[in-house]
Amino acid sequence: MNATLIAETGHRVAVYYQTQYDPNLAPNSDFGHYVTPLPLIGLITHLLLAAFHINFADISVHLNDFVPEHPQFLQMWADIALMQANGVKVIGMLGGAAPGTYTCLTPALFDTYYPVLAGYIKRYKLDGMDLDVEQDTPLADIIHLVKRLKKDFGPKFIITFAPVASALIEFGANLSGFDYIQLEKEVGSEISWYNAQFYSGFGSFFPDQMYLDIVNAGNGIHPSRLVATTLTDPDEGFGFIDLDEIVDSITELASQQNFDFGGIAGWEYWDSLPGGENQPYLWASLMHDTMAQIKANQTELLSKVGRSRIWPLDQ
Repeated sequence: MNATLIAETGHRVAVYYQTQYDPNLAPNSDFGHYVTPLPLIGLITHLLLAAFHINFADISVHLNDFVPEHPQFLQMWADIALMQANGVKVIGMLGGAAPGTYTCLTPALFDTYYPVLAGYIKRYKLDGMDLDVEQDTPLADIIHLVKRLKKDFGPKFIITFAPVASALIEFGANLSGFDYIQLEKEVGSEISWYNAQFYSGFGSFFPDQMYLDIVNAGNGIHPSRLVATTLTDPDEGFGFIDLDEIVDSITELASQQNFDFGGIAGWEYWDSLPGGENQPYLWASLMHDTMAQIKANQTELLSKVGRSRIWPLDQ
């Protein structure tokens, strides 16, 4: 199925791509063993390029440890452009565990640091930004950033957030310092979806009760806007879920929600099971097939009963 079609109709398959060079395999370039994302073409809808950081000291932006134009990224940018030409949307992940990025986007500092970030978004033609806020940040600062990104890059620019899953329910554990429920009320129409982290003790995708809690709580997030991020390998962190259990949860949740399902994301690409470092794309292949089946089920359902007769989510 064409990646662009899937991306436009939900049922996303996304992969976080942070490790561009595998430290365990023999070098295949001047910078080590380059991990190309090209095998993901046709399997994923979105590549989440991690992680962009804003540096206070020298008013710069780094992609991991280097500026984005560093020679070690030249092949990566060429590959990413080819992926975009084949329908994959490429989204930059901003922030993460390393502190400091969002401190540079306060009202007093915004006009100094934001233009540097915006320059890289334009230069590399990123399709959106995934805001991973893991430091206490005022809600007003985040709303300002969302509105400015939309103003500068237009209505089709993708803005997502990557909160821990528990942050999307009332009084749940939260690393960001602001209320996501209030964020959704204020600028939810500007947010494409949420890549909720279902690991590290902040939520589990199997069993899937927390996902249901998020979509069913009050004016909860519609399932088409909730992507479940899971670990692709036990070495990536605490809370790894076996792949067959992930597929079971996806299938069960989708069947309960008229086959509306936001999608699945994996942290991260380079060592994804079942293929590991030699065939990391096999994780995406399995998830692609799972989403394709759910999409087919939804199409069949709609052909039988019509959209207007689909039952509400709370039944």
